[in-house]
Amino acid sequence: MTATPARTSQILVGTAAALGLLYFLRSILIPFVVAFVLTVLVGALVRFIRKRWARAPFWAVSIIAGLVVIVSASAGLFTIAQGAANIVDQGPALVARLDQILVDLSFSMHLREPLRVSSLIGNVSVAEVAGFILSQLQGLFTGLLLMIVYFGFLLAGRRRIRKKVEAAAGSSERSAAIISIVQRITTDIETYIWVQTVTGLMLTLSATIVMLAVGLNNVLFWTVLFFLLTFIPNIGVTIGSIVPALFALIQFPTLWQGVTIFAVTQVFAAIIGNMIYPRMQAETQNIDPVVTLLALALWTLLWGLAGSFLAVPMTLIGMMIFAQFDSTRWVAAMLSNDGKPVFPKPPG
Repeated sequence: MTATPARTSQILVGTAAALGLLYFLRSILIPFVVAFVLTVLVGALVRFIRKRWARAPFWAVSIIAGLVVIVSASAGLFTIAQGAANIVDQGPALVARLDQILVDLSFSMHLREPLRVSSLIGNVSVAEVAGFILSQLQGLFTGLLLMIVYFGFLLAGRRRIRKKVEAAAGSSERSAAIISIVQRITTDIETYIWVQTVTGLMLTLSATIVMLAVGLNNVLFWTVLFFLLTFIPNIGVTIGSIVPALFALIQFPTLWQGVTIFAVTQVFAAIIGNMIYPRMQAETQNIDPVVTLLALALWTLLWGLAGSFLAVPMTLIGMMIFAQFDSTRWVAAMLSNDGKPVFPKPPG
């Protein structure tokens, strides 16, 4: 009992130090984690191709899968960057249009003082917002280059990892246990990405159809952005439906186009989120919903927008690691949805 306060203080200090390192090293760690997730995705794509083309050389399939993943990711980021630059140009028009809508709403409600954007959210400096977005885009491309370097080395060294683990573990039993943990991590991340991708494509298709139906401009940008936002748990789809609806207010003199985009997207999100997503998810993502929200807040605070995308994979990795040690298994139990995280424990 006398060691409990000292042990508690060690845990608190260690946790604070770990969070500090995650924050200050985020420019290095974020591209690495993204590259790791993409490498896991390449592994799944390689197995998918080899099941249908068994005689294909492994190296050729790996190169094809790697190129497909990295080109798709780069094209998506390029589309986002180009669309964001166009949005910056439309910033003043959006603020003016929102002001007009609020003034009209104030008159219809017979308010003494008309509502304005500045009265609701304070003075909005379009120049500052534009500078922030452009600085984020610059950091995005810097991180993209670093991610590609990490991705290349991880992809090239995948088949040497087992030998390295065996040499580092010192015994075949311990190396087998470590490899089993790594395989479980990659399998769960693959499953998470698969479920999010399939449901995200369903949601994106419905959103794209309604945006095309009302005639919204720059649909390709909104489609890519919406699909990426579906990977942010709980709030991504809502943000993805609000933002294009707001920009529909600029393009059209009437409100029904923006309302239609938001309403239809939310209806499909409710249907897929309540009927399709739970069946696909099943027991593969054993994370408590409250923990998902807390993880989203924590990783967004530490790593910004990238952290919101990586919140669930990082929580899955942390839960599996915590489950391997007696002193931290209770943390894994608290993170899990059913309180029973069952993962193999490495011997010794």
